[in-house]
Amino acid sequence: MTTVTDVNQTASSSMTGSLTGSSNLGKDDFLLLLVTQLQNQDPLNPQDPTEFTSQLAQYSSLEQLFTVNDQLQQLETTNGNVVQMTALGLMGQDVVVQSDSFKLGGTPVTLGYDLSNNVDEVQLVVQNAKGQTVATLEGTDLSAGEHFIQWNGTDANGASLPAGDYQLQISARRDGETASGSPLVKTAVSGVDLNGGSSTLVTSLGEYNLSKVTSVRN
Repeated sequence: MTTVTDVNQTASSSMTGSLTGSSNLGKDDFLLLLVTQLQNQDPLNPQDPTEFTSQLAQYSSLEQLFTVNDQLQQLETTNGNVVQMTALGLMGQDVVVQSDSFKLGGTPVTLGYDLSNNVDEVQLVVQNAKGQTVATLEGTDLSAGEHFIQWNGTDANGASLPAGDYQLQISARRDGETASGSPLVKTAVSGVDLNGGSSTLVTSLGEYNLSKVTSVRN
C-alpha cells in the first residue's frame, strides 16, 4: 500500500510540474490527467467506474467546447471581413443614414424622415449646436416610409446659416396625437474608416457607423 501511495504522489507531482506555467487546462492536458490517473491507481482500490465515466463525459464536453469556440472565432473573423468589405463597397455611393446629426458646410443638404404610419402633418426641425431652432421645414409626403427634402441651409428669413454641427428633429402628428418619425440624412460616401474594429463611413455631412445605414441610393 505504501508503494502504491508513493507512486500516486509521484505521478501527481509529475503532472503538476508538466502543467506549471499554464493557467489554462487544455483538452490534451485533461486527457493526460485521466490516463495518468488510470496508470497509477491503487490496484487494491481501483477507481469507481461511475466516477471514471463521469470524467470521460467531462472530457467529451470539454472537447466540444473547444471546437465550438474555434468555430465561433472563425465566424467572428469572417463576419468582420464581410462588414469591412461591405463598407468599402459603399465608396462613392449615396447612402441614407438614420441619424439626427449632420454638418452644414455652405452647400445644400438632403434631409429626410421615416414614418412608421401615415400622418396628418410632419415637420423637420433643425437646431444648432446650442439647441436653438434655426429652421423648420414642412414635409409634403405624409405616407409611411422614407421621404426627403433638399435644404439650402437658410433660416426662415432666407439668411444662410454658418457652417457647423446641426441637429434634426422630426415632429409628426396623427389624429391630433404625436406620431413616430425618425430623422434621416442622405449623403455620398467619400471614405471609410476601419480603425478600432468598427466600420465608419466618412461623408461631407459627418461620420456615420455602417450599422446606421438604412438604404443605398443611386
